Amino acid sequence: MSARRAWALGALLLALLALVMLVGIAFGGAAGFGPLRALATLFGHTESGAEGRILGALVFDIRLPRVVLLALAGAAFAASGAALQAVLDNPLADPGLLGLSGGASLGAVLAYTTGAFTLWAPSVPLAAFLGALGAVVVVYLVAHAAGPPGTFALLLTGVAMASLLGAAVSFLLVSFGDYRVHEVFAWLLGSAENRTWTHVHMAFAPVLVGIGGLVLVARTIDGLALGQEQAQGIGIDLARSRLLVMGLAALAAGGAVSVVGPVGFVGLMVPHLLRSLVGAAARRLLIFVALAGAVFLVGCDLLSRLLSRTTEVPVGIVTSIAGVIFFLALLHRLRRV
Repeated sequence: MSARRAWALGALLLALLALVMLVGIAFGGAAGFGPLRALATLFGHTESGAEGRILGALVFDIRLPRVVLLALAGAAFAASGAALQAVLDNPLADPGLLGLSGGASLGAVLAYTTGAFTLWAPSVPLAAFLGALGAVVVVYLVAHAAGPPGTFALLLTGVAMASLLGAAVSFLLVSFGDYRVHEVFAWLLGSAENRTWTHVHMAFAPVLVGIGGLVLVARTIDGLALGQEQAQGIGIDLARSRLLVMGLAALAAGGAVSVVGPVGFVGLMVPHLLRSLVGAAARRLLIFVALAGAVFLVGCDLLSRLLSRTTEVPVGIVTSIAGVIFFLALLHRLRRV
């Protein structure tokens, strides 16, 4: 891809991100305020009186943090998926399939159900990251128990770990009373409902450090994508390098899961849609995939709200429907190759 086309695509993605975020702020649910009034408030035209204060709070304290948070989460899921697909040389790799999302969910649910969140808000992203990293380490150790594993061995171990972690989350939900079960279950579907700037602050550092770290080790990711023999031939330590990349992916995905829940399939779909446009070089792919993931998740959330103006439809439901269709189409194409 030429530099001119790369700049054009980057500008297009930034424009699309700005557009979907503005539309998401304008059409933020049935609150009795039109989109033009919401946008005017966003750009500094503050209305006087009680209605003006309500509209200002609606725009700046509810709708704006929601779209910012979804953009961060979409970037994290997409970049993590792109890195994992390259490292494992498997087009079906995804944070959810490797146990990252499951480990992050378990850590976050523990923080919520034990009350740690009420004592210290950052306990949720911290617990989510530790859960995701712990899942990565366990998957890696189990897969290496009988010697250096192939990429499919790592993937299958991750699928088994994801199932085990899902069972652990279900056990916690059953053990902590009806009210908390309902609250955490809504979060597990994947949603940005009632999210505030506190949640944005919770996710910002781990997502930024995780994605930034992946970009910095892009050359290592490119080397791992060549395959085990070629990577070893150019001096890459497979065990350490894979663990490093998976750890950074766990940091980014864990930060996102801690605030919006385990939104599925973003890390599977977006890298595939972008790879054919920008190529497989990790540094460029990760940057463009992060932008596209932000656009995709904010857009899916907007669609979920427009589908029902009276009931909150979790964005995870929309991405799951799109993801299942995409997964089946991708699997069919892979079988024909």
